[in-house]
Amino acid sequence: MAKVICEACESSFPLERVKDLKVCPVCGESLWDEEIENDDNVVVGSNSDESESGLMYFDEIATSYKECPELNGVRAYCGECGKGNSLELDKFKKLVDKEYVILKDNITVTCRGCGKEHKPRKILYKRKDHYAPPLPRCPVCNSAMLKKITTGSKFLAAATMGAFALPYNSKTFECKDCGYRF
Repeated sequence: MAKVICEACESSFPLERVKDLKVCPVCGESLWDEEIENDDNVVVGSNSDESESGLMYFDEIATSYKECPELNGVRAYCGECGKGNSLELDKFKKLVDKEYVILKDNITVTCRGCGKEHKPRKILYKRKDHYAPPLPRCPVCNSAMLKKITTGSKFLAAATMGAFALPYNSKTFECKDCGYRF
């Protein structure tokens, strides 16, 4: 379903509801002078004549790295060259997972691959085509810091504890942050 995002108040609306409106129903600002429609069916109201090729997209917001907070951030990539860029969380005013993120006013983002500057304040969500399968995460604390429980340790537990090691032997991963086994 296509969406329209107002640049003034950052509200999003289904395209079917606001396609005939010229102003935002929330703030009264102009919704668009021209439309930019992306491959992911998101229509962004725009007052400028920028093309889609210079836009950046994001495909993940990481906030679960407790032991290494420098890994937390927004994983963005260039729409033109496809080069990945990791941006720290303090560069953003608003994060809406699986929809869009909004940069702070004084932040500019430049692609590390082609050097093209991303002009709009919004970076839209668009999953990369060649996406690696997701890493397993702890169901309790959502951490990706896991260690695999080896077959050797399962065998050793079964040899020493007998039938009491059955709950341990049925698990595959152990979380390094909270110790939960799953």
